Amino acid sequence: MEMLLKIEESEIYPLAEIAKIEKTEITTTITSLLHEWIEKKVIGLYSDGKISLWKAAEILGISSWELIDVLVERGARIQIGRMEH
Repeated sequence: MEMLLKIEESEIYPLAEIAKIEKTEITTTITSLLHEWIEKKVIGLYSDGKISLWKAAEILGISSWELIDVLVERGARIQIGRMEH
């Protein structure tokens, strides 16, 4: 699925500079930053007990075991047992 995204001119400069430094296309830079943000957000939701390990893995498109590896790499706490709502 493709999506048209409106970005303010003031927000383009830092993205363009990062892309230039990394010698990538700006769309690659945006995609990479978005993926990093999503991963961080999902790990935060999991760490706060708002979503399960399974749901976090599903959102990120990886297995639960892969997510456990990511959590260990990021130093996040792995929760065992039932989630409290």
